[in-house]
Amino acid sequence: MENFDTMAKDFDTDRRAKRAEVISDEIRSHIIDGHTKTALEYGCGTGLVGCRLINDFNSILFVDSSPEMIDQVKQKLLHLKRPAETAICGDFITEPPQNLSVDYVFSSLALHHIKDTKTILSRLYSVLRSGGHLLIVDINTDDGSFHAQYPDFDGHNGFDQSFLIDLAVKTRFREADAKTFYNGSKTFNGKDSAYSLFILDAMK
Repeated sequence: MENFDTMAKDFDTDRRAKRAEVISDEIRSHIIDGHTKTALEYGCGTGLVGCRLINDFNSILFVDSSPEMIDQVKQKLLHLKRPAETAICGDFITEPPQNLSVDYVFSSLALHHIKDTKTILSRLYSVLRSGGHLLIVDINTDDGSFHAQYPDFDGHNGFDQSFLIDLAVKTRFREADAKTFYNGSKTFNGKDSAYSLFILDAMK
């Protein structure tokens, strides 16, 4: 299982940075009038995606359950001359969000780490204003190869897009759609394994 606290300082590899650029471009294509809107990135990690979108919104709140990851985000925000207090350590499963209201929630490669998909979608729904959008980027269902280097990984081996669309509708999102937008590969023990990413866009 990944220990994100210990991974934080060395997390920003070239491979992850290049992938984050593609992901942020895809998320950006789903934003409407972002400069007047507020956003929350859930499971932000070191902010590889969110910091690329920081000028596309009026404000972004960065949320992650790893204190070390949040420390990395705060350093980046200071470098970008943004207030570091817009990055907070939190877990919406064990600590339901209080007094949060935003126009967009986005999340990249975080959902498959959360066992209770139904609950987290409900919690993210609760922080969105009416007409707001949830944008989730994650892995299409695979055979476990994406996490092969973590033999005790106990999350989801990606998701079926139709499953998440159906779950979003059951969570009371008015509209939901998904599409694959990225194909990549990971190398472990000399073996290349293909994977693909999708984006879910669900409107409250």
